[in-house]
Amino acid sequence: MSLRPVTLWLLTGCVMIACMVALGGITRLTGSGLSITEWKPIMGALPPMNDADWNIAFEKYKATPQFQRINQQMDVSGFKWIFFWEYMHRNWGRLMGIVFAVPFFLFWRRGLIKGWLMKRTIAIVIAGGIVGALGWFMVISGLENNVRVSHYRLAIHLCSAFTVFSLVLWTVFDIARGQRTWKSDGSQAGKWSRWLLVLLFVQIVYGAFTAGLDAGRIANTWPLMNGDFLPAAATSYTGTFRDFLEHKEGVQFIHRNLAWLVAIGFMAFAWRFRREPSLHGAHRWLAAAVLLQFTLGVLTVLSQVDIKLGVLHQFGALLLLSALLNVVQRTGGLRDAQAHAQVD
Repeated sequence: MSLRPVTLWLLTGCVMIACMVALGGITRLTGSGLSITEWKPIMGALPPMNDADWNIAFEKYKATPQFQRINQQMDVSGFKWIFFWEYMHRNWGRLMGIVFAVPFFLFWRRGLIKGWLMKRTIAIVIAGGIVGALGWFMVISGLENNVRVSHYRLAIHLCSAFTVFSLVLWTVFDIARGQRTWKSDGSQAGKWSRWLLVLLFVQIVYGAFTAGLDAGRIANTWPLMNGDFLPAAATSYTGTFRDFLEHKEGVQFIHRNLAWLVAIGFMAFAWRFRREPSLHGAHRWLAAAVLLQFTLGVLTVLSQVDIKLGVLHQFGALLLLSALLNVVQRTGGLRDAQAHAQVD
């Protein structure tokens, strides 16, 4: 029985997750994430329906530190603008829940999902729900004492979304090529690619830290940070490594310099293994993706985090992750044929 419908379903999920990441970037860059102060998974799908409802929602937002310290001049019209993006972000998540859950049930009833694929898709559906819950866990960190959400919680939420994306895309690869393990097949390309995955993960975390602290706007020159390699302010808070975890200058310093390591590491891999038969040209996509992402990062900094460039830079991270996962999956150990045959 052909698994083409399942593959198309999973690819649709990848596209929807990518759109969700982009919507999340817009929500953050427009300062919209705290505009909806309640978590109503079902009833929250409906927006305020009249002026009275809008005023009630606005009064709730007025109680947040963000309004009281930053947006005191905002009126209902301005509130509707930031409400729109958070509303879109949350409803896209609800739509994703339907798109993942309903076809899963239908494919299961038709016998298209069984064996390892059943376990994998169940994990995907559950993980998607967890990502939504982590979104609210993130939001509540900015409703009591802070004008923005915790950058640690933002990183957890973003990385969980990237993890679900990776799991879905890996499943597509497994269906198309044969189920493979995360463990390397023992080749040098397999070992290198997994170290690159660790490096990229750290960079994604620091990208989330940069976004959460709004650190991208403090030094908008390249390659130096306002004329310095390491600004004095980067180490002036505690004099410990916490300065590189919790303060804007230190976080941007780490993020922009890790970008050099990521670019050099990925390009070196693409060159070193350009004739590796198992990659089937995947090294070219890897090189193109890292060059694109590096360029977008520089332009984002120079533009003082223009919204369009900021969203493209975040989207570029998903493209780079996809290119690397393609390499990692191709260099993974092939599981036994019997396990794969369970979905044939």
